[in-house]
Amino acid sequence: MTAGNGKFLPTEEWSFAVLRALAMLGGMVALFLVPLRPEHQPHLLPLAWAFVAYKVLLFLAIRAWPERLRLLLLGTVGLDLLFVSLFVWFSGGLESHFYLLFYLLVALAAVHFGPGMALGTAGGAGVLYGLASLVGTPAADWHHLSSRVATFFLLGGALGFISQRERVARAEAERLNEELQEHQSRLEKAYHELQATQERLVQSERLATIGQMSAKVSHEVRNPLGSISLNAELLEDELQALPGDRRAEAAGLLAAIRTQVDVLSAVTEEYLRFARLPRPKLEAAAVAPLIEELAAFVRGELGGRRVRLDVVVPDGLPPIRLDPGQIHQALLNLIRNAAEAMPEGGTVRVTARWTVGPPSSVSRPDHSQAIDDRRPETGDRYMEISVEDTGPGVPPENLDRIFEPFFSTKDGGTGLGLAIARQIAADHDGTLTCENGPGGGAAFRLTLPLQDGRDDG
Repeated sequence: MTAGNGKFLPTEEWSFAVLRALAMLGGMVALFLVPLRPEHQPHLLPLAWAFVAYKVLLFLAIRAWPERLRLLLLGTVGLDLLFVSLFVWFSGGLESHFYLLFYLLVALAAVHFGPGMALGTAGGAGVLYGLASLVGTPAADWHHLSSRVATFFLLGGALGFISQRERVARAEAERLNEELQEHQSRLEKAYHELQATQERLVQSERLATIGQMSAKVSHEVRNPLGSISLNAELLEDELQALPGDRRAEAAGLLAAIRTQVDVLSAVTEEYLRFARLPRPKLEAAAVAPLIEELAAFVRGELGGRRVRLDVVVPDGLPPIRLDPGQIHQALLNLIRNAAEAMPEGGTVRVTARWTVGPPSSVSRPDHSQAIDDRRPETGDRYMEISVEDTGPGVPPENLDRIFEPFFSTKDGGTGLGLAIARQIAADHDGTLTCENGPGGGAAFRLTLPLQDGRDDG
């Protein structure tokens, strides 16, 4: 009933407490409009103020012990009955109009607590009304008394039954509403999964078509390039017979031709590699040696670009099932991509760690602290390898497109490096995502799952 900031929140019990207090006070005020006999006035007015003070104390108790609200309301039903019986007693017993407040109490108990409490309240009201009438008017007409008490029970039973039916119907409606919400959630989840599956199928078809076209074009281009390269070598031999000044000029032109041939050859090789990417051959392999070997291979190349390579891989990481060659290729693409994003130099940081949970909910490591190399004991386990740079990051409008084949923002780029890396991740049942760091730079995260217990390290 209370919020964390100390404010009251309306609940069914709180609303009932307010309603009962207002109803009782209003009924009492209405009955006081009836002229009172002089002998009754000295007793009823103090009793009325005592009743008001009792209601004030009740609300103070509710505010002090909100967790006991229902018990307080149940207990004060008896006090309300007692006060009404005192009003009846001091205003003439059976001749008093204050007995009408008994009906109000029985009706409120029936509506809020149900038939059981309603009949109990009716019984209490009947006993107290009988005692008050016997004391107030010893020669009372018991026919009137018994009919009024019987009406207590009829009112309580009828309203209690109706209240119980309404309560059951409301509970059933709430249950159906919860089931409807669950069904809606499942349908929405199934719809999103269907959309994701459809997108993957469309992407797979696109990649398959692109792969076939790339293989065809690359195959058709490789043969002429091979002939051009061979003839360029033969032409270089023929240049030796030319005079010195003409030989130097021709050699420069020939070198330009061979350079462009090499560029075209590299492009066609990358297209073929994308088109003919084989299924991974999984084997148990340790990640740490693979990353260290890759770092040793590429560190010299990065040094020439004024890029420092930091590797943070904790000891004790167990092996997982992967294709070492393909993972090497994917990480090499990511590291080179990070280095190319920093033409003025910078730092590339490669880290590896175990994580638990789906890749989308994996928490990101805090590099200001030591990386925990303990292997998670529960949940789905993943190996996350991150490649982060200190460059300008990826423009937000390109984040959703950088993994598309042939999409590139670099001059002379084929746009296949990241596409190949993501395909390798998908073939390992993993993910490859990219995000911009809060302090700048881009972070690529390759997440590889533990393969269904086939390798527990």
